[in-house]
Amino acid sequence: MTRLHGRSAALGAWLSLCSAAVFLAAPARAAPEVSASVGGSAAAAPSHAPARDRYEGPPLLLGDGKKVKVGAYGGIGAAYTRLMGEDSGLVSFEGALLLDHRLSLGVAGYAFTRTPAGPLASDGGAQQFGAGYGGLALRYSVFGGLPVYGTFGVVMGAGAVNLRRADGFSFEASCNNGNCRDSGDWQNDRFDPFLFVQPEVALNANVTRWLRFGAIAGYRFTGGVGRFGLSEADLNGIVLGGNIQLGWF
Repeated sequence: MTRLHGRSAALGAWLSLCSAAVFLAAPARAAPEVSASVGGSAAAAPSHAPARDRYEGPPLLLGDGKKVKVGAYGGIGAAYTRLMGEDSGLVSFEGALLLDHRLSLGVAGYAFTRTPAGPLASDGGAQQFGAGYGGLALRYSVFGGLPVYGTFGVVMGAGAVNLRRADGFSFEASCNNGNCRDSGDWQNDRFDPFLFVQPEVALNANVTRWLRFGAIAGYRFTGGVGRFGLSEADLNGIVLGGNIQLGWF
């Protein structure tokens, strides 16, 4: 009887040890799942973080509150125009910064290829007119789903008409016994400055990331013309042409 009692006690002790081992082993197996769950929550935490503030004001000309992209370009062009009642060519040069691929801020210059005849000089020599103008150029592009798009712009600034000898010889004053004075008559290398505004519309085509072709139509309005028998009507005129631009568009 004593022996049976001892065996029962030993069996009970053995069962108790097994139960304790199972109890202790269970949390160890569950720990990775809990850890994974915690890790998953930690990984998902950023998704619940408040989003960075975005611009919520009225629509913008440039971007939607994001950082504005900056590019630049330079170009040359040629156009048809009118000068003093005659057909003329017009050569143009332009350089500009390009903001967010749309808004360009730059400078442009234009030179007439025709040199109309002017009044005779005081000594009877032939004279001719030359003219050019330039200033600030502002342009804004409107994109669609094609690489061809429209651009609206305006160029404004100042220019000058130059009356000079047709043979290139310059004689500014009349001299007598070494005393020279302005004769007050038609002379060479004289300038008549004027102001201008030239609104334009263009159709541009991006050939590559750095090459663009454009076709331009505009009209040149001038003011302040008054010397040499000229008026604004002699310098106002349509501008029709095209250009080639290189840069980072």
